[in-house]
Amino acid sequence: MDNSLHTCNIRLSQPENGYRSSMDAFLLAAHVQPEAKEKIIDIGCGCAVISIMVAKKSDNLEITGIEIQKTLADYARKNVRNNGLEHCINIIHKDINKIHASDTGGKADIIVSNPPYKKKGSGRINPDHGKAVARHEISLDINQLAQCSARLLKTRGRIYVIFPAERICDLFNAMTACKFSITGIRFVHIRKHEPAKRVIICAEKNNAGQCIVMPPLFVFEQKNKYSDEYVSLFKP
Repeated sequence: MDNSLHTCNIRLSQPENGYRSSMDAFLLAAHVQPEAKEKIIDIGCGCAVISIMVAKKSDNLEITGIEIQKTLADYARKNVRNNGLEHCINIIHKDINKIHASDTGGKADIIVSNPPYKKKGSGRINPDHGKAVARHEISLDINQLAQCSARLLKTRGRIYVIFPAERICDLFNAMTACKFSITGIRFVHIRKHEPAKRVIICAEKNNAGQCIVMPPLFVFEQKNKYSDEYVSLFKP
């Protein structure tokens, strides 16, 4: 069985049990700014939430979603079909560490990723294997993500990542080691006066440009009411 939902003018099917997309995927997709005809790779695409949302932002994009879990890759293909995007999104079921530029038709302009965010060996490993792989750095850690991205991106290519704010040093160190420069950063807070929960970054390969620090994003403005800015991110 699956759990279908309609959101952001897209239709998504997800597993009834096992890993399902979180708010992080929607937040990241809302911050990706592609230009027409750019080539994009979605690393750890899950059910293709990010790929589908980004595909609707610009014309003639070429998007490849890479997903190591077969069940999620199958859902991703189904979602691509249900949203009529087979012409611009291709899903590959494979370990990103084994992917080469030739597998995706050449190097990309943009990489997007909502990667596993818990260090291997930290906290409780979920007994559900799908959830464990998606949440803990079992098959992919932040250093491997940076290394794979450096290999698959063109010079001056961009990578967009959402990651726990508390691990910002790990994120920055991984990017710097692979010659990425952070060019954009935004902290995401659940509510005002609370520490940031997530950080969204854009980094460029082999480019020592300036970094733009965007205003913080607050998900809720009072109690359980979404902020106007958060809601505006998902308007067509």
